[in-house]
Amino acid sequence: MRAILFISVLFLATTALRAEDEDDFLKPVGRPPLAKADRQQAGEALPPLPLPATPLRRSEKKSPPSPATLMGKVVWGGYVDYKWEDGQITRVFDWNMVPADCQRILGMARNHLGMEYKVETVNLSSFDFTPAQIPVLFFSGGRSLNFTDEEREKLRRYMLAGGMLFFDSVVGSPYFYKSALKELLLIIPESPPRRLPLDQPVFHMIKDSIKVNVKTKNDLEPVLDGVYIGSRLAAVVSPYGMGVGWDRAIPELITKADYYDPGSADIMGLNILAYAIGWFQVGKSHSRTDVYGQEDLVDDSDQVVFTQIRTDGVWNTEPGAGNRLIRFASRNTNIKANYISKAVVLGKDPVDACPFLFLSGITIFRFSDSERNALKEYLAHGGYLLVSNSLGLSEFDMAFRSQIAVMFPDAKFERIPLENPLFQKGPFKIDVVEYSPETKTRFPGLQGAYFEGIRIDGEYRIIYSPVDIAAGWQGDRHPLSYMYMPDDALKLGADLITFFMTH
Repeated sequence: MRAILFISVLFLATTALRAEDEDDFLKPVGRPPLAKADRQQAGEALPPLPLPATPLRRSEKKSPPSPATLMGKVVWGGYVDYKWEDGQITRVFDWNMVPADCQRILGMARNHLGMEYKVETVNLSSFDFTPAQIPVLFFSGGRSLNFTDEEREKLRRYMLAGGMLFFDSVVGSPYFYKSALKELLLIIPESPPRRLPLDQPVFHMIKDSIKVNVKTKNDLEPVLDGVYIGSRLAAVVSPYGMGVGWDRAIPELITKADYYDPGSADIMGLNILAYAIGWFQVGKSHSRTDVYGQEDLVDDSDQVVFTQIRTDGVWNTEPGAGNRLIRFASRNTNIKANYISKAVVLGKDPVDACPFLFLSGITIFRFSDSERNALKEYLAHGGYLLVSNSLGLSEFDMAFRSQIAVMFPDAKFERIPLENPLFQKGPFKIDVVEYSPETKTRFPGLQGAYFEGIRIDGEYRIIYSPVDIAAGWQGDRHPLSYMYMPDDALKLGADLITFFMTH
């Protein structure tokens, strides 16, 4: 339903925009070129060297190795020829309105952060769409994008394999911005673009970008839309221009231009590139799992299957994490466990035989009445719900607490003590837990496991981890995330599964 609504909004917005001329957003950025001087070229007036000329001997320095490619600036669209008052013609290409934008932001990454990377020009017709070759594909422009079905399929494979798409509406063009969102919805319809909350790590990787400035407003909250694959942002879209800020250019000819000032653009750009680098390994790990196919798996009733609840939000945040936990538990307990996961829709798929259900998320979600009733009935009959707040962000936390309040208006979340049987019946007795550095900063003094619970018939049936435990099961470092470290996350998970199976 949310995806259908998103498509409708995009269609209406695109229809409304057609009243204006897209070419208004494709004009030269910066000052007009200087007229050619009527004089000899440099060097032509110099006398020739006397012959025979013997070159001086000098030691040749070895060239340093070429830096790795981080960004691929994608060629797309067409061009317009703009005629200046003096008659000169400047050809402006859709994909290259600010030719030095990527070089500028990578130069800043080198000078200020010691990150040595380069940019390459990419043609979608010849690129092999391997993220290890070019981790970030950068699209910049002012007019509408319109990919072919073949290009969409290749971009989908690239994103699922761990690559990131970065769309910069370089002069704040609504045409480019809306078309980027529409194309992403066609590429990954399972995960529509969403406005990113301010505690998303992408806003904090290098420096907190809490307040920024654009041409039309000061002290603005930074704005990015994103597409999640698992817990990783596989695409980001900026409605305000960044490239002109990176290049210190002023699009004087585009009267409706709206773009970040240089300082704000630098912070936003460096944070996004640092995110792409820091989360690249997470994307590679996620790519080894069928992110969107788990609803088709069939379980074996004689074995334990990791059963995960599907929601209308981003629910499969750590694909493969459940399987890794089950394998760990089977090696360290007497539980006979299957190595697959199963995704279920509450109220539609049977869950009575499941000893526990797992719920995770990273965005706002909402249960329907039938989903809510099915979950209440499951819990009333002795089932357990284990919940992980992916990355420990605020959106899911607020949404989950709100949904539980609707189901159990009189119930209150309370901290589950370590002495509770949940943590004492399993193979591991953990007094001190290792958390990510961000978690230690957020919760100073936190040492033991941090779970909150809701009692049903006197027993904790809803077990909620405000700190991400599934990211620890998955195993990779998730930069700037509130999470358990892998060893302790797996041990805690094994303890909980043991309790669920023996009760």
